Amino acid sequence: MLITNARKAVRQTTVALPLSSTRTGVVAALPAEGGCLAKQRLRPGDKIVLSDSLHLQLSGIGPERAHRAAENLLSTGAKALISWGVAGGLAPHLKPGVLLLPEQVRLLNGEQYGTDPCWLQSLLERLEGTLLLSSAPLQHTEAILSSPEEKARLYRQTGCVAVDMESAAVGKAAASAGVPFLVIRAIADPAQTALPPSALKALDSKGQLQLFPLLANLLKRPWEMLDLWQLARYFQAARATLRTVVARIGPTLLAP
Repeated sequence: MLITNARKAVRQTTVALPLSSTRTGVVAALPAEGGCLAKQRLRPGDKIVLSDSLHLQLSGIGPERAHRAAENLLSTGAKALISWGVAGGLAPHLKPGVLLLPEQVRLLNGEQYGTDPCWLQSLLERLEGTLLLSSAPLQHTEAILSSPEEKARLYRQTGCVAVDMESAAVGKAAASAGVPFLVIRAIADPAQTALPPSALKALDSKGQLQLFPLLANLLKRPWEMLDLWQLARYFQAARATLRTVVARIGPTLLAP
C-alpha cells in the first residue's frame, strides 16, 4: 500500500516518548546509513549504544554479514530487531526518498518474514502526514541489481516494490529467536536508475567506495561521472528521509 501524503516540515526537536524497556538491535550495512541514527562518525563494523534501549551494529553488505550482526545483537540482549538503511526501487512509481515500512520481506524460494504489525502500525500513525511511504512487500536479493532491466524483471516476477540484501537475514534471525522484527528503509536508487559500473567495481564488502579504484575506473568511463553524481543525490534524499524518521518518532524507534 502506498500512502501519498505531502511532505511537511519536520520539527527540530525530537518527539518526547517514554523510553522502552525493550532493548532493540538495529542492523545497518553502511556507516552512511547508521549515521542517520548516530551523532558520531561511524566506521565499518562499529557497534554502538544509541540509547538505553537502542543498540546499532554495522554489518557490511550482504545477508551473511547482516545475519551475523543480528545474532550478535541478540546474544548481547536485544529483544527486537530492525533492518535499517536504504533500498533499491522496483516499482517505477517510487521516487528517491520514499520511506519503506514493509509488512513483509520475501525471498524467491518462497520464504517470507513478516514485520510486527503492532510496531508497524505505531510507526505509521506517528509518520502519517510527514513522509511519502509504502508498506508493500520488500524483496530479498543476493546481489546488487545494477540495471533498470533487472529491476523491471524482478518487479514483474514478484510484485514487490523494492529490494535489499540484508532485511531477510535480519528477519530470519528475529524469527529464530522469537522476537519482533521491523524494516525501516528508504529508496536510494529508483527503478529507472542504472548503477554506474565504475562505482560498483570500486565498492568493497563493507560498503566503502575505494578512491583509487573509483578514479581509475572513471578515467576509463568518464561519462559515468554524471550518473554517479545523480546517484549521490538520490542517496542523500534517502538519508534525509531516515533522519526525518528519527526526528519524528524519537530515540527508541517506538520499540515494542
